[in-house]
Amino acid sequence: MNYQQTMEYILSIPKFGVKSGLDNIRILLEKLNNPHRHLKCIHVAGTNGKGSICSMLSQVLIENGSKTGLFTSPHLIKYNERIKINNRDINDKDIVDLFSTIKIKIDEMIEEGYHHPTFFEVTTVIAFLYFYTHQVDVVVLETGLGGRLDPTNIICHPLVSVITWIGLDHNQVLGDHILDIAKEKAGIIKNNCPTVLYPCTSDIYELFYTHCKQKKSPLYYSEKINYNISKKDKKTIEFSIRTKYYNYKSLSIHTIAEYQIHNASIALLVIEALKSQSIIINKKVVKKGMSHFNWAGRMESIGNTIILDGAHNLDGIKQFVKEINHFNQPKTLLFSCMKDKPYQKMIQTLKKCHNIDKVIITQMNYERAVDVKELYRCFEASDFNTIIKFMNQDKAIDYALSCANKNQLVCCIGSLYLVGDIKKTIHRKGNSDD
Repeated sequence: MNYQQTMEYILSIPKFGVKSGLDNIRILLEKLNNPHRHLKCIHVAGTNGKGSICSMLSQVLIENGSKTGLFTSPHLIKYNERIKINNRDINDKDIVDLFSTIKIKIDEMIEEGYHHPTFFEVTTVIAFLYFYTHQVDVVVLETGLGGRLDPTNIICHPLVSVITWIGLDHNQVLGDHILDIAKEKAGIIKNNCPTVLYPCTSDIYELFYTHCKQKKSPLYYSEKINYNISKKDKKTIEFSIRTKYYNYKSLSIHTIAEYQIHNASIALLVIEALKSQSIIINKKVVKKGMSHFNWAGRMESIGNTIILDGAHNLDGIKQFVKEINHFNQPKTLLFSCMKDKPYQKMIQTLKKCHNIDKVIITQMNYERAVDVKELYRCFEASDFNTIIKFMNQDKAIDYALSCANKNQLVCCIGSLYLVGDIKKTIHRKGNSDD
């Protein structure tokens, strides 16, 4: 198979993939001689902030001289974005070659009566095999969904297990209560391996404290984070930060979102935890690595007139509203989302945005997308004044981008899929202008 045929196959897998705990991925990896067992991984789970923290850690490790693998999801423009070594996406040929090897083992599994691995299981195995083949020093590994039964949880001895901010998302899979979700995330805690925990409520903390005690996992946790912003513009935040574990007087991250400082606090705590695994990174390296942080699609500013934010759950929308209200100019919102999200509450929360000039809603080109008529009804019920409806997603994106100017800030939110499609459009238009 060539790259296009390989991707068509991989992207079609959800239609016949069946989840079976960790059994399927364990069997597939055994057939490939367990490449994951040779990897040193930092394992990151949580509801929001996983990708940002993974990216920060990857940048610092690269700056420290480590050959660093990074596994994240979803991709925005191209599948290859999910798997990187030292910031470079896996190339097309490696995907084809690795999948050709994996496909032989999948066929053997099916002949033996096992289920076909899911899309994410296959993607995880491609990543493990790629990182092993290229002999990376450290892998920063983001879970897909949950933790306990996530395919990435096949690893047994992570360098550090990391739990980021926990909220309600994927309720139909993880449960309707925050403690149910926390229990799933706690499934990545391993025996005698350190755990880093995001500041949380006392009941969630007690749950993780108990899990760590049972697993004899040293817990790194700082309830209080003191930080001070010295400079903030539409590209960068400069700040100092201090916890009981560390003190940095001057850090800079490439973002407009203040919540990324909270994610940075966890990345810095992971760096402290790595000392117990004989990975020592000095402050100068940390500062330089953090300054290279750039996470696409998360409060991403393009030309000072467009902001792309993949906020796709209620807590993400709340953070978006908090950040966007720092900007005083009139705003155009382009919004769409998936059916399994609490879109009614998300829309009601967007009403708290200041200076909304108009809202553009569209029918996304995905089966799981909310019907545009339903979105219109929800925005109308929330008393938004000017609501413009597009059945065609491409026309909606083109119109939204045409609204962007120095007096009008266009904000594209609600789904990482939508953000990815907008980035494709911007990339295409940029190329056509050359």
